[in-house]
Amino acid sequence: MSIAQIKKLNEKIPYWMKRPFAGIIRNKLIENSLFQETYQMLCQADKAGQKEKERLQTEKLRETLRHAYHHTAYYRELFDSLRFDPETVTGPEQLEKLPVLTKRTLKERMNDLLADDIADAYLVTTGGTTGEPTKVYMEKKAIYREWAFIYHFWSRYGYDYRKSRLATFRGVDMHGKISEINPLYAEIRLNPYLLNEDNFEQYLRLIERYRADFLYGYPSAIYNFCQIARKKGISLTNRFKAALLISENLYPFQEEMIQSVLGCSVAIFYGHSERAVFAERDERGYLFNALYGVTQFAKDNTLLVTGFINQKTPLIRYCVDDAVTRLPSGGYSVTGHWEREVLHGKRGERISMAAINFHDDTFTLVKGYQFVQDEVGKCTLRVVPERELSPGEIEKIHDRVMKKIGSGFECQVVPVSALTLTGRGKGQLLIQNIKDQD
Repeated sequence: MSIAQIKKLNEKIPYWMKRPFAGIIRNKLIENSLFQETYQMLCQADKAGQKEKERLQTEKLRETLRHAYHHTAYYRELFDSLRFDPETVTGPEQLEKLPVLTKRTLKERMNDLLADDIADAYLVTTGGTTGEPTKVYMEKKAIYREWAFIYHFWSRYGYDYRKSRLATFRGVDMHGKISEINPLYAEIRLNPYLLNEDNFEQYLRLIERYRADFLYGYPSAIYNFCQIARKKGISLTNRFKAALLISENLYPFQEEMIQSVLGCSVAIFYGHSERAVFAERDERGYLFNALYGVTQFAKDNTLLVTGFINQKTPLIRYCVDDAVTRLPSGGYSVTGHWEREVLHGKRGERISMAAINFHDDTFTLVKGYQFVQDEVGKCTLRVVPERELSPGEIEKIHDRVMKKIGSGFECQVVPVSALTLTGRGKGQLLIQNIKDQD
């Protein structure tokens, strides 16, 4: 049974049915040969010198370019027109001979960008920071490679993929439940939408019963968890080995609160749904992992990335909206990633834009969407429809959104002809007119 089938079963069947097979389900990921191969490669690279890491990156780059040329119509046409030969590539700097792959080109040439030798793939849809969905077909084997990179990074904070357990706060549809066990990722999922001062102790008991030794999830959700603990005078010091954060910007006030309440390290990496870039944060800032892909910078400091782990839709010099700034320490800061991301609920709920990023058919008939919040507990969802929406279609969007954001909100869906842009003409997924609720 493939990892994709395991994931599907894992999501659909109740825990009491899969509990006897929890170890088998987990082993489908961590005992997979591709996961093990990737993890061991990363461990060996930790001991290698800079020249050896550069050699490995160039080797992987040539493999990626070679595969793209032989198996996609788009890159075969492009490379031939430029007389670009993947076999002669001796370093990432030669990628500058190629044009930037924009989201528009990705959308318009999608069929020509799909590798013809990989059938086992699935569609990934991300709303991004502009509200216009981006679609990429992901090779299912990429799941193993991706988690090897994540677990390897977490291992620096004491995470052991064979033993450690997560208490996870993410935007997973839990059908109104407060918690559920997910053996595939050795985690107890906790509903971030329902968390408030009244039920905080219930959440804490569930975490303790599961013996989770790491907190994992959105910075805004874990910040809210820590904020409630402080308000209630509940000590969480030394209960967790680290807070493992994903998907959002981490603001200084959030990190200070989390570290102060938990008394442990905070780990965060930067990536995106297209899986073409992976940057790990340490005391120097974000550092881009050279074995995940090649990262270059456009003149406006936005990222141009070439990914290695997904061969179904090769992304070569793919333009990412997020911008970087080089720090004196040698690392980078990343801006634009889920900026202004939190909706505020009437009972203190804090819902991130990452959590409201839809991966289903909710917005099939929508070209773009944008949340606006002027009042705590209320928001408006503006949608730009492909055509006039019927009352039933609007109600369907409303119902899907309410499942995401929960009962702490009232939300009105309003069709519009265009979305509001920033002063620089950029899209905004959330126009937040409420100051942060501390």
